[in-house]
Amino acid sequence: MTSSSPALTEPTGPIGTRLDAIASTTRLRALTHSSWAASPGDSYERYELLGDAVLDLALGAYLLERFPDATQGELSRIKNQVRSSRFCSIVARNEDLGGRMRDSALGEKYAETAKQLSFNRSVLADLAESALGAIFLEAGWEVAREAAVTAFAPLVDHALDPRIDPKTALQEILQRQGRRVAYELVEATGPAHARHFSVVVIIDGDVLGEGEGVSRRAAEQAAARRALAAIDAGDAA
Repeated sequence: MTSSSPALTEPTGPIGTRLDAIASTTRLRALTHSSWAASPGDSYERYELLGDAVLDLALGAYLLERFPDATQGELSRIKNQVRSSRFCSIVARNEDLGGRMRDSALGEKYAETAKQLSFNRSVLADLAESALGAIFLEAGWEVAREAAVTAFAPLVDHALDPRIDPKTALQEILQRQGRRVAYELVEATGPAHARHFSVVVIIDGDVLGEGEGVSRRAAEQAAARRALAAIDAGDAA
């Protein structure tokens, strides 16, 4: 791999714009996947670690100011959902970070690998954080904070949308925390035309919510809703 900077694409958002303004060597590293990095230190993974902290602090401060009456549990739930891999990958796509990563894979040897990775949600999420880490290193906290808030703030309203089903919301929160969730059928009663289901949601081995419904899916959604309420109330560590 050479040290040349990848060709710039048209900036599509605050992160892309700030990324284009930093040193080319830092920008290249922020977009280099370990598959074609010359050494582990030349991939974006180190910047990703830093960007994770930048995003966490930037969103935390933003949410505290925007929702002055929200509880700690409510703020944590919103923040964790906005920082989920799904939401981070949305930001990365908006900023065309996948395309920028493809440009960093110089030569034909890694072209196909880079193309496939540029559509991978986990990789895209990592790139969003890596870019913020690189911006912080080169331009400082205020610039990185502004880029993070400007890019992610529109997704807060989406996270608050009641149409997002509870199971999806719970999964996104727990995935970010590296925790496991499972749903267990407790009971199914009634005749075939009028079934009634009882389900519990288990997080890291502990039951955090119970739900009932006329279908297993409905019962699982009800259980997830109770688990989210427990998280909001601070009942879940």
